[in-house]
Amino acid sequence: MMKPNGKIKLIIILSVTILICLTTTNILVSYFTAKKAAEISVANNALEMADSIADSMDTAAYERFLENPERNEDYWQIRENLYEAKQNTAALYVYTLAFEDSASRPKVMIAGFPRDNQPYYEIGMDCMVPPDEIQRAYEGKPYYTGKIEDPHYGEYISAGSPIINGQGETIGFLSIDISTSRLDRIDVVVIRNSIPEFILSGILVIVLLTAFILIQRWYNHELKKQIGDTEETYHTELESLIQSVRSLRHDFANHIQVLNGLLKIGKHQEALDYSDSMREEAHLLYRLPIQPKNPALSVLFQTKALAAQNQNIDIEFHIADSSFERLQTTDLIKLLSNLIDNALEAASELPKDDRKLEVWCNEDSGEYVFKVLNTGRAISEETKDRIFTPGYSTKALVNTGQKVRGQGLYIVKQIVEKYNGRISVQSENNTTTFEIRFPV
Repeated sequence: MMKPNGKIKLIIILSVTILICLTTTNILVSYFTAKKAAEISVANNALEMADSIADSMDTAAYERFLENPERNEDYWQIRENLYEAKQNTAALYVYTLAFEDSASRPKVMIAGFPRDNQPYYEIGMDCMVPPDEIQRAYEGKPYYTGKIEDPHYGEYISAGSPIINGQGETIGFLSIDISTSRLDRIDVVVIRNSIPEFILSGILVIVLLTAFILIQRWYNHELKKQIGDTEETYHTELESLIQSVRSLRHDFANHIQVLNGLLKIGKHQEALDYSDSMREEAHLLYRLPIQPKNPALSVLFQTKALAAQNQNIDIEFHIADSSFERLQTTDLIKLLSNLIDNALEAASELPKDDRKLEVWCNEDSGEYVFKVLNTGRAISEETKDRIFTPGYSTKALVNTGQKVRGQGLYIVKQIVEKYNGRISVQSENNTTTFEIRFPV
């Protein structure tokens, strides 16, 4: 079995592991989300620039060039204009594309370079942008790509806008390539921005872990308290049962002596009559007075019925068909046990023929109603105000006459307050009734 300290260490290790996993996941998600958002932002910006350059192009000159795709004056004019646009936008490349069909790569027609720059491309050379990245262009629609990694041209994002002539026809595409070198710094920025969140997550885990440990300790304390109360309750009832059994054993020994004496002197009929009365008494003794739904109540009532039988007290139970599940079993047992014990003691002070005790356990109009009635000396109004005080008792030691400390009715009062109940006491004409009501 794992020791408590071992459990706490395991909980701490698991908590730290979960913290690291969650924080790492959060950083990764933030990183990829920010990077994707940055890519889209760069692509949209490139597309806007492509739109602007395409709108400013001399479409008539470009149409003349397409009719005769050579390095003529129209070619050089457009090339210089594209180079100027490249300089103004800090783009990697600005160029025009011609799309023939989706089965072939688009062709680079004019790229924006200065006039004195040695051309490293031929008019109509294949564009290196992957065709699957620019499918929209084949449909005559603007496009932008994701991040493209090219061993010759590096990493970039490409965007293109259709070139529209005066008749509203698409005669080509103006494309622009933007470097993504700035995106490479996003991971550092994301990690730096995640440090406060990491620290906050750590503090949160520490707070939650501390709260968990405190709650666990509180729960263990309450559990031990409940177990202690349960043990004390059932220990008290067990002692009462043992005392009743001892009394029965003593009475049984006396009965045997009487029967033995009657048989020795030859009074067989008297012995038979005496044994019949013993059998009837035994039948009454072992007959369970009530069968409530709550098993703990069944045991309690049997124990109290046995104690009442030993004290020659006529006891009756009136129990509703309810398990009284709204009350904890230990509280229910303590409540009724203390009330019945007080009633048994009060009734035992009267002559045998006057000793009566009745117990009611009902559920009525949304309330649990518990009532214990006993014959006995009446309780004065002054005493009624004091009987629920801890330590107060009307009992006295037989030899000294000193009061004994009483906790039973104080316990009853605590249970009543715990469940927001009400308690009333009526005592007159040698009859005392305790009534307790709990809202359901």
